[in-house]
Amino acid sequence: MPSIPAFRHDPVKSVLGGHGGGAFHWDREPAVCGYRRLTHDSAHLDRTVPVPVSSSPAVVSGVGVVVASDDGRLRFFDPSLARVYWERRLDRSVYASLVVDPERRHVVVATTSGLIACFDLRGRMVWSTRAEFPVFATPTVLPESDLLVVATFHSRCLGLALGTGEVVFDRELPRPWAASHGGVAAYRDPYASPVAAAHDIAVICCAEHVVALAPDGTELWTQEIGHAIKASPAALHGAGRLAVCPVDGRCLLLDAKTGHLEQEVFLGDKVTGSPAVSGDVLAVGTRRGTVTALAPSGEVLWTSPRGAPRSYTSFTVLPDGNFAATAERGDIVCLARDDGRFLWESSQVLGLPDHEPAMDITPVASAAGSMYAASYRGDLYQFLFQPCDEE
Repeated sequence: MPSIPAFRHDPVKSVLGGHGGGAFHWDREPAVCGYRRLTHDSAHLDRTVPVPVSSSPAVVSGVGVVVASDDGRLRFFDPSLARVYWERRLDRSVYASLVVDPERRHVVVATTSGLIACFDLRGRMVWSTRAEFPVFATPTVLPESDLLVVATFHSRCLGLALGTGEVVFDRELPRPWAASHGGVAAYRDPYASPVAAAHDIAVICCAEHVVALAPDGTELWTQEIGHAIKASPAALHGAGRLAVCPVDGRCLLLDAKTGHLEQEVFLGDKVTGSPAVSGDVLAVGTRRGTVTALAPSGEVLWTSPRGAPRSYTSFTVLPDGNFAATAERGDIVCLARDDGRFLWESSQVLGLPDHEPAMDITPVASAAGSMYAASYRGDLYQFLFQPCDEE
């Protein structure tokens, strides 16, 4: 049975198996072994300007990394970022993170115009579909139904056949309460990314609600939370529960089949970064920088005073099961899953002129020992973990 992605930046959605492997010291600070700055020569400004990277990439383990940038370009780099295998031009910038189709070995990209396109690893477009509204939330996959679920601004949700791009459903979602009062930013919802629950249920956090949809778009249940939700939900598949973190600082554990609220944990500050699940451990970070790890029962397993993801980014999980996130000061921080102890913090100090080392996006790591991250200033990094045979 294919793996079910459990959270926004689940490696199941962002890493394709490939060449490489071996054993690496994931609990030791990695080194920058590849660096590239994305720029654009502006005739209007008569200077070179940096091209931001807002989208987390897709990694083909041991082969390279597919990166989308805010100038609408999609590039497939080799592992060290030194070579570009191919480059394609899209119609608008890309904010949503890239998603892989592991069965067909394709990569799906969604732009802020609403274009959703699928490419093979040779750079050939397999299919494209256009949503009516911009896509900022990272899509998810319902593997049993072979369905891509996409949430768009203006409170809509689409289901696309992952192999063809055919629209299976297109439906409205609950709108934020401020939409009926002229809320200037009310159209920017849902901001949270959908997640796949067991039995091929798509769960969408939108406005002040959590909505569960069947693969044909039928609403299975809805739960009103009462507060806006900016962080993406996470699924505790083994326990049949969902973790939902609204902006009032709570972590709510819902029954995935019914939406019934079973447990709530008070975290003490606003949550805008998305949680992640490793084994039976859920990690949630607040804007204060603190991290709380919960068991499926809601029991607090450990807390850390630092290591939470920057606002609107996410935790990810390394191949050894530990949590990593781009923290508030722009470095990647790794915390041990079992007890929350600090393991390492990345360094991007490279001695380059006009180089600001802080990063902005959620990192992505593969079992071949490389991790990739980037910044809004166009800096793209390959981090390499020390191989275990190089003691």
